[in-house]
Formats: sequence, C-alpha cells, structure tokens
Amino acid sequence: MKMLDVIATSILMTASLTGAGYAQEAPKNLRIGTSLTQMPWGFYDDNQKPTGVDVALCGAIAKQLGSNAEFISLDFKGLIPALQADRFDMVCAAMYITPEREQAIAMVPYIQASQTVVTKKTADIEGLEGLCGRSVSVLQGSGSLKVLQDASSKCEAAGKPAVTIQAFDTQPVAIRALENDSVEGFIATDSLISYYMSKNDSLKKVATGISPTKLGIGFQTNNKALAKLVADALTAMKADGSYDAVLKQWGIESAALK
Repeated sequence: MKMLDVIATSILMTASLTGAGYAQEAPKNLRIGTSLTQMPWGFYDDNQKPTGVDVALCGAIAKQLGSNAEFISLDFKGLIPALQADRFDMVCAAMYITPEREQAIAMVPYIQASQTVVTKKTADIEGLEGLCGRSVSVLQGSGSLKVLQDASSKCEAAGKPAVTIQAFDTQPVAIRALENDSVEGFIATDSLISYYMSKNDSLKKVATGISPTKLGIGFQTNNKALAKLVADALTAMKADGSYDAVLKQWGIESAALK
C-alpha cells in the first residue's frame, strides 16, 4: 500500500473512532428531568405539549448533541432524587446552583437569575423587610424558599415577627394562594414573575433583583462526560446566536449568562 493510502486510511479510522466515542457519550435519547408547572421555564401548552424556556433551550442542546430530547416532568422537589436514581440523564428546571446542590450533583450554569417578591396592588408591603409578620407563598425546595427563610431570620434577629412561609409543590398553586388571598405575597425568579405579570395586572413588585445567582443544568456526579458535552454545546450555541434567540423568544434576554 502506498504511503498516501496508509495516511488516508489512518485519518478515516481516527475520524470513525472519534465519532463513535461522541455517539457513546451523547445518548441517542436524552432523558431530561424538568417540572412542567413553572411558567415561563416549563409548562404544557394548549395542546398539552411541553414548552417554555427550559424545554426550548435544553431541547436545542439535545439537538446540538445529535440527541432526541425526552422531557420527563416531576414535582420540583423530586428532581434531584430522581436524577440520582438514574431516571434522567440530566435535569433542566430553572434550578439554582447552591453549595448544597453541588454536593449532591454536578451542575453546568446556563442562565443568570434573581428573585422578586410580588403582592396585590392594594397591599402596604415594601421591600423584603416589609415581609416581617406577613404570609408569603413559595415553591417547595426552590432557591426562593432559601431567600425567604433568610429574610424571616433577619426579621426575628431585629425583634420583629417571622415571615409565615407557605411552601407548595408547584408554582401555579403557590401563585393561586396569593390570588385567593390565602397569603399576602409570593416570591419566585424575576423572569417567572415578569412573565406572569404580563398576563395578570392585579399584582405589583415590592422587591426585585434579590440574591442574583446562576441557574444550572444538573447531572449525576459520575457523568462528567455528559456535563462537558452540554457545556460545550452551550458555548457553541452562544457563538452561533441560537442561545440568545431562545431567551429573546421568551422575553428574558437580560437573563443571558455572560
């Protein structure tokens, strides 16, 4: 065999092996755990199909990897245990990156977020300190719950009544608690609140931009190969504009990770 033929054969074999390795690391069907009760992050449209920021963005990531996205919905608080039990390949559900979560799972940042508190327009509450002695609803297991617990502790440290926290399994139920006057306030991510208020003009923001942090896509700690592939896919999407396009579609361009 001629030397050029040997070189060409070697290149083809290397390319084939590289492609095979990539295919093994990126599953053909990428199982994505999410919570389809969080507008605008994840919810069902009028045809009962999954939609939202996380569905669009993590669906685009799957496409970038050459995988088919399969979204599996659970209550938010059950997502990490289900990931650890291998029910998903990854979790994409507007999940805050916290030291506690990073002890349990690997996380790849994908969006910047902070917290907002809303009340009825007629309420006389202003700022986080105004929540002392008031009742506030929140999603169970969320970063918003931690913010609310810290605010309540500060109330008590200042000799004021604690915040009465009502934590619910889904965002819609937590929001309805405010609408029905079961609580006096509701706390969630800025993006979720802005989306919700665009459809409901009975509320007002009383505190915003609280505790800015990053949201992360979660992986089993022993699946760092997939985490790396997803991080690389996000980098490619930022470069080609598809990442910004998804955020613009949902009106949350300001949440882009720099």
